[in-house]
Amino acid sequence: MPFLRLLRSTVRSLWLMALLLSAVVDSLLRRPRTTHDGAVRVHVWCRRITRAMGVDCSVEGAVPAYGAVVSNHLSYLDILVFCSLRPFVMVAKSEVRRWPIIGRLAANAGTVFVMRGGGPPTWPGVNRAMAEAYCSGLPVLFFPEGTTTDGSTVLEFRRGLFHSVLNEGVPLNVAALRFSVTGRGASAARDVCWWGDALLAPHIFRLLGLDSVSAAIRFGAEVSEREDRFVLSQTARICITKLAHIPEAVLPS
Repeated sequence: MPFLRLLRSTVRSLWLMALLLSAVVDSLLRRPRTTHDGAVRVHVWCRRITRAMGVDCSVEGAVPAYGAVVSNHLSYLDILVFCSLRPFVMVAKSEVRRWPIIGRLAANAGTVFVMRGGGPPTWPGVNRAMAEAYCSGLPVLFFPEGTTTDGSTVLEFRRGLFHSVLNEGVPLNVAALRFSVTGRGASAARDVCWWGDALLAPHIFRLLGLDSVSAAIRFGAEVSEREDRFVLSQTARICITKLAHIPEAVLPS
């Protein structure tokens, strides 16, 4: 790694750790009273953290104010970028609750934790938690691909969480996220998107050394075709594909 990139990575890493620790201290000293309060505080910290990481965000379309929002999934940056725009209630895998620092912040923001592969026994609890999240008055964001990609495709959506959208009668909006980078030899697919067997710590350190990272989020219209969760999820996936300018021919069936 060139010296300037190494220096940039080191400085940003120290700044990032300081911000994360400050966020935890803040959550201990001022425990949020409600989900809305916790999400607002996380929004403020995410704005600071994305700036510290050198991430610039642009938005096209109207950011939903309530209901459900689904997006493609590219990186651990996705949540930070979305929450830097406005307060969201997030949906995350249950393992996140046990992560140092991040787990506490996520819990304080009212995150709905979902057990992967839990099957039918977990559905009633998840649906209750999602119903409470919608009642917070904030948009609830989840990534139905269930894993991250390099941005060249949109994987088949997992349909479980779409039950709650139909059960609660809330609107569903879509969003498409794309990253771009500047710098010699830099690649958004390799250096920003975190997928496959890439190790987390080395990937973060490499990302922090980039000259700049741009995140572009395009919000689409509300999904109107909602006869059942199959139609709802498939329509949402097609809409996101078009927003992300991904040819439908390369989509896995």
